[in-house]
Amino acid sequence: MITALYSYGVAMCVFGALLGVADAADVTREQVMELLGAASERRPVDLSGKDLSRLDFTGVDFKRANLSGANLSRTIMAHANLFGAQLTRAMLNGADLSGANLDIALMGDADLTKADLTRASLFGVLLTRATLVQANLSGARIIANMSNANLTGANLSGADMAADMRNQPMGLMRVFLTSANLTGANLSGANLARAELSFANLSMADLTGANLFGADVSGANLDRAIMRGIRGKAEIKGLSSAKNVDKVIFE
Repeated sequence: MITALYSYGVAMCVFGALLGVADAADVTREQVMELLGAASERRPVDLSGKDLSRLDFTGVDFKRANLSGANLSRTIMAHANLFGAQLTRAMLNGADLSGANLDIALMGDADLTKADLTRASLFGVLLTRATLVQANLSGARIIANMSNANLTGANLSGADMAADMRNQPMGLMRVFLTSANLTGANLSGANLARAELSFANLSMADLTGANLFGADVSGANLDRAIMRGIRGKAEIKGLSSAKNVDKVIFE
């Protein structure tokens, strides 16, 4: 037991030395790059709870890094590789994640308020209960579990959220927006084919020209949702059980 505690203490001291101070509130880009350079697949870098706000990590490889609870507010991570990274409860408000690879990342309860995720890849991502208020996901590829996420005022225009038909042996992989809040969201031109939108709040959302072929809107709130020129209207599931269908703007 003593040996184990001693080993743990040594490991923490080494980690602290690389960061400058173990409990430092601020970490420099150079210190993070040193840690990432020394990491391996078996020994991923642990940056959980660290303050990395306002730093520039453009194109940096954070693959399998633990960033849970980290403060990444206004951090620039454009075109960064965050494949499989742990970002649970991370603060990413105002962060630039444009063009980033976030495939199979764990981002439950993360704060992505006003984050830039344009053209980002979010395939197999966990975003349950995440906050994406006014986030920009235009042109992004999204196959994620976004159940109970807050996407109020988010920009999802032109986003590709269609089910991935190539992965049938694994089961149908599609976006889950069950009980998500999409009030006032911009979904114009988005591909929502076979998307799960049951019980989502789509009030005042703009779905002009969106593809809703096979999408499930059972129990969803469609109060004043704009659905001009949508594709696949006849194939929408659960439309008869959705709320406020009489207030939808189809023409």
